[in-house]
Amino acid sequence: MRDFFERIVSVNTDLIWITLLTICFTAEQVIQQDLLKKKLKHFLHGIPLQAGYMLMNLGLAYLVVNSVEWINKQEIGLFNLIKIPYILKIVLGVIGIDLVAYWFHRSYHTIPLLWRLHRVNHSDTHMDSATYLRFHPFDWLLDNSALLTAAFLFGLDMNIIAFDFILYLPLFMAQHSSFIFPEWFDKTFGKLIVSPNFHKVHHHQEQTFTDSNYGNIFIIWDKLFGTYKYLPLTSIKYGLEEFDTEERQSFWFLLKSPFMNIKKENND
Repeated sequence: MRDFFERIVSVNTDLIWITLLTICFTAEQVIQQDLLKKKLKHFLHGIPLQAGYMLMNLGLAYLVVNSVEWINKQEIGLFNLIKIPYILKIVLGVIGIDLVAYWFHRSYHTIPLLWRLHRVNHSDTHMDSATYLRFHPFDWLLDNSALLTAAFLFGLDMNIIAFDFILYLPLFMAQHSSFIFPEWFDKTFGKLIVSPNFHKVHHHQEQTFTDSNYGNIFIIWDKLFGTYKYLPLTSIKYGLEEFDTEERQSFWFLLKSPFMNIKKENND
């Protein structure tokens, strides 16, 4: 069983997300008949941001791997203190990562310095597959801090961390696509997971909705801690008011935006 699990987590995750992104972007053009020229421009602004994120990941990945290995060698964390079957450790590990990610994500919205980085993702006024790319390169520090905290608290190894990422990838892609999922999906799967429709509410321009639905995989944290919000997708205006101009949607502006005090255009 463990050998099979290790084969699963050994897959190339870069190949997975590139394949999913290609399928999603193509489907948006075919099914929704979006204007390719307009979508392509939007897509191209996100590519250098994602490239920067991947370079950060490539250059500093050894720090994460070595840190996780050290945690396990020192037998730090809950699952190193108690003996449980590895399959149960995987299940509880995924739940634990998601719980920690919820609180970290919530902190990105409440701590001004972290929000300056995270708001790059929320700046997108068009919710589609290209939004998947829209993360500031320094956002890597936020994401991996959450993973390392989860590893420290629960005693997780890199295989469980990789498995959680593989599980989350298809859902994350769907959450940031332009597709509206049917109501039955929310009423069934939405009882457990953060459905794509629920996550889109998180990208609403109005702050009361921006500061909601923080969960990555499981919606239970938002319902448990009072941050769950529902809104019909037709009522959502995506993005942030201070980024609501074409110039402020460009790669260069997004890259330097964490280091700027940005106000609404009409207040400049």
